Amino acid sequence: MKDKLVDEILRSGALIIGEFKLKSGRISPFFFNIAKMFTPRSLSLLGSIYASTIRDLLDLKAFDAIVGPSYKGVPIAVATSLKIYELYGEDKPVLYDRKEAKKYGVKEEELIIGSAPRGARLVMVDDVLTTGATKASLKRLLEELGFKVVGLVVLLDREELEEGVPASTVLEREGLKFKAVMGATELFQRLWAKASRGLAPLSKNDMLKIKEYYDAYGAKKLLLSVEDT
Repeated sequence: MKDKLVDEILRSGALIIGEFKLKSGRISPFFFNIAKMFTPRSLSLLGSIYASTIRDLLDLKAFDAIVGPSYKGVPIAVATSLKIYELYGEDKPVLYDRKEAKKYGVKEEELIIGSAPRGARLVMVDDVLTTGATKASLKRLLEELGFKVVGLVVLLDREELEEGVPASTVLEREGLKFKAVMGATELFQRLWAKASRGLAPLSKNDMLKIKEYYDAYGAKKLLLSVEDT
């Protein structure tokens, strides 16, 4: 399934090489834009991948609903919910958060939209993990509202350090079970293997810049042989 995922990332153009400023202020040599995968073909694959990853992380009876952080997490949550029902016969409603509180209508939907009741156990799904701070903040908000967040699944863990601490450690401190479909270093190892066969648009110069970035900020190092460089 990881091979299919890498091929779909390439086909969709979701991985962009360049210079991008992150929330952390760092200048990254790449950006992963999962919105490029918000098509029926890609979402069908993503839903299956998230569903199976959640099942690896938790028993399907150990949670009640799926929460997708606004905005990109919303279609991910919907695709995942559909696939869990299709593949495993489990009915898991979808919730999402508002960026700003709604001042009218149903009071229960001021901050969170969805059919799961307060007290429901939630699995959060999102695209990328960088520092973990945004996920930890949403977890705290949801628990203040009466929900319980029991797990988090992301497609890509950027595997970076923030003040010397991996984002996965930040999540562990929050009491969250966490799993990434793929780490960034594995993704680039796979892409470089494809590029060496002419199957991915990634140059040696691109890879060296990415390697330098992970030498400076990575919780894991990106390993390239001398022959590759």
